[in-house]
Amino acid sequence: MSRKIVKQKPRYKQMSLETAVRNPERYKEILSILIEYENAVLNDDNLLEIVTHLYREGIVSALRQDFNQMTIAQQKKTVKKVNLTRKADGGFPMGYASRFWTYVRTLSEFGFLYATYNDKLIISDIAKLLVKEEIDDQIAFATQAAIYNRKSPFRNVSNDYNYFKFITNVLIRLNESNKTLSYEQFVVSLFSKEGNVDDFINEINSNSFSNDDSVYDYLVEKYQVNNKIGTVTKDYPDAVLRLLKITGFISIKYAGKIRIMINHDKLQFIEQIFSNDYVFSEEQKSDRRLFFNQFILYSKQLIKTTASWTVESQEDVHIKLKKVVDEYKIDIEKIGQLLANFVANKDREFKYVPDPLKLEFYLSLLLYLVYGKDHIIAPNYKVDSLGMPISHAPGNHGDIYVYSDVINWLIEVTMIRNKQQQLNNETTSVIRHLEEDTRDSYLSFVAPFVHPDTQAFYDNEIIRMLLTDKLVYLETYSISDFVDKVMMNQVHDSMKNYTNNIFTNVRKKLNI
Repeated sequence: MSRKIVKQKPRYKQMSLETAVRNPERYKEILSILIEYENAVLNDDNLLEIVTHLYREGIVSALRQDFNQMTIAQQKKTVKKVNLTRKADGGFPMGYASRFWTYVRTLSEFGFLYATYNDKLIISDIAKLLVKEEIDDQIAFATQAAIYNRKSPFRNVSNDYNYFKFITNVLIRLNESNKTLSYEQFVVSLFSKEGNVDDFINEINSNSFSNDDSVYDYLVEKYQVNNKIGTVTKDYPDAVLRLLKITGFISIKYAGKIRIMINHDKLQFIEQIFSNDYVFSEEQKSDRRLFFNQFILYSKQLIKTTASWTVESQEDVHIKLKKVVDEYKIDIEKIGQLLANFVANKDREFKYVPDPLKLEFYLSLLLYLVYGKDHIIAPNYKVDSLGMPISHAPGNHGDIYVYSDVINWLIEVTMIRNKQQQLNNETTSVIRHLEEDTRDSYLSFVAPFVHPDTQAFYDNEIIRMLLTDKLVYLETYSISDFVDKVMMNQVHDSMKNYTNNIFTNVRKKLNI
């Protein structure tokens, strides 16, 4: 006989999101898998299939388990084993079903999907637009965050307001006095019961918080917190701050201490986004399907505004790279260290730039230092007022362009190691655009590891160009190899030599 689950009485709690997905850009990867199972009933069999698929694609990982070396049956057996002790959560049974809920709870809270045990999985239109790359992460999360409500069928809390509207209004008020928010003050904001801006500003003006210990002691006394200090002052705040960052509403500056401020470049736009109230009835806040349906209606209204947040011009992004270089005193030695320590993720200045966006950001800074005087360096991501990346722009564009009157160079960057995913993310359409350019054209593909099939793809592109009398110099690189060649100003010669060698070998084989 199954044990009856007794729902606890709602309490005022710290604002929190699932910490299992620390990089919000990963939600797009999760949605890209889930969309294949739309309308599937979330029963035990289908949940096992979905969770196994997430492991197989590397979106979810298990230590010391290589799913590429297993049969489907072995994969499913491993998924059951590694999740055996996971407690039931969100109405999903213990084990791999609970694991599924861990990765979709935030997506459910933000109206991207409807997921309930033994009911059909439904994907919202805005999630589909994101997966199809018709909108980017910034537009998607800005839209949903503007509608979000803390009290919902997914959180058993008494807090009943939109935290993201609250904290954005706090930052706007502080900005009027040329003030910003410290990280410690941000932690305190997560405990607001009613989302009252005046009360919170009075609270932080009346108390000082110099470090984690001081803010934790204050929260224990004032809000009776009983979670561990790391959970209260690091884990929960970081998860919320990372999602807040990707909305584009805020900028984060590091100068020995973290300072959080409104994104000045989009202040009027942000005020417009939050000009309306998106209210849920008590019935909707207690029923998942009703909540989801109302979220969809609000999203359709708001997307007309949020979708007008466009990518800045290439020249403006180039100028903001200089702003970052000057602000953080970045030279060749420092950017070399940042790239060398990239995997270890030891940097503090750029902690809240998500991977793999951070790799594009670092490479753009390197390219600016080496080529910025004579060329425009134009990474294809959205930036805030401080020049910090917000999110990748929609697809069908290259990652980083370097160009001048005489050169057109595209750098494609990926952190993907999986063979099929690397191949699926190639941009043959971009190569076509380079071929049509009258300037010297170059293409570099940069990854931690270039799979042999990816290498073969690019070699075949060189052969195809030979047969059509078109020419783009191209080569694939590991990250370290690319960095070394850029620093020595040898990368263009390297691409020319590699391409010409392929040409020569093919001509020999064909006796041309």
